[in-house]
Amino acid sequence: MNEQEKHEFLEKIVHSKEATEQLLSYCENKFIPAKTKVATPDSYLETWEAYVAEASEKGVISTLKKYIPQLQFPVEKNISSSEVYKNATLRGRVVESDKKLQLRNPERIALELYKTPLIGKVPVMTVSNKDDFYTICCALGNKNEPKELPKSMGALFINGLNNWHRIKKLQTQWQAQHPYGNWNEEFKKNILPNPHLYKDKLIVLSISNYSNVSHTVVGKSETDWQKISVAIRKEHECAHLFTLQQYGTMANNMHDELIADYAGITKALGYYNKDWFLQFIGLENYPAYRKGGRLENYQEPVQLSTAALKGLQHIIKNAATAIEKFDHSLGNNTTDEERMRRIQTLCEVDLLTMASVKGEQQLIETYNTSRISPYHGKEKRKNNHRSQRYSPTNL
Repeated sequence: MNEQEKHEFLEKIVHSKEATEQLLSYCENKFIPAKTKVATPDSYLETWEAYVAEASEKGVISTLKKYIPQLQFPVEKNISSSEVYKNATLRGRVVESDKKLQLRNPERIALELYKTPLIGKVPVMTVSNKDDFYTICCALGNKNEPKELPKSMGALFINGLNNWHRIKKLQTQWQAQHPYGNWNEEFKKNILPNPHLYKDKLIVLSISNYSNVSHTVVGKSETDWQKISVAIRKEHECAHLFTLQQYGTMANNMHDELIADYAGITKALGYYNKDWFLQFIGLENYPAYRKGGRLENYQEPVQLSTAALKGLQHIIKNAATAIEKFDHSLGNNTTDEERMRRIQTLCEVDLLTMASVKGEQQLIETYNTSRISPYHGKEKRKNNHRSQRYSPTNL
């Protein structure tokens, strides 16, 4: 749709100039194919392969706390302002903390390098105990400070975890070649400007019900739903990383969530289930909204008014319907490339167009003209992404 059509579409839904302007901003498509992409080698994966191997023998937490200083400290108010914490996390200095990270079932934490066609490999930590999931999310995602998490949150994607183990390896190698050189100058000049040399990606998952939805609601056994929930979460988070790599952006926005849930649901089922998605976000009884659904967690880039939020519910419901028709018309996924083309299509058609009467048609037309970028999974834009992010999308 053009801008005039979008205005007319929204005015019919919300009957408010203010809400219309808010939704125009909220629904602006940020997934624009990059003309120039900057190489970012996934050099950290070799390090994490070693972590996975070590963890299989010594346990995940016993292994990772040697390399990730946040796992050496408890979750405690104001701990991030202490000098011992700053020395460990910001300066990489070895410390012995009197207090330890308290976990109920550390032996039930798993670590793997998950592989998906969307992004290649990424480290995934799966935490069985819900209290331990909360603790690890606060430690790695909130500087060991307590933080209230939505009940519908079951995953944390960290993009930019400082790894002092990797930095020290670089220091050892450099000093061996430059015994009389100044490492501090080298670090400032050639290491700090290149985050891929010391910043890692990590996904932390819970095994609880996805989006806090019971197995009875989706007609699955408790065991099967737990497995499906984990499968959806993994691919959901990888879809966020895909948009970050491919388009240089991800945000707490419902367009991102439509894409990520599509990736997760189709990975688990082989096809898109609109009813599942609406249940996950609290719109299973649209036009009524179920308080506590995930929809209320996604208020970027603007905090929506009551009228605009109601309008967004209409938009999301229509968009989900168009996506289901689009997915059904193409049939079940057959190849990795074809699956990525579908996800790329959802990125490049904006929310308002998807929600309009042209939604299914535009999705199909975009799919038919789309091609997977030759840079996919190897390079990305350096713009508009944050170092780490809570993902209330997943549970």
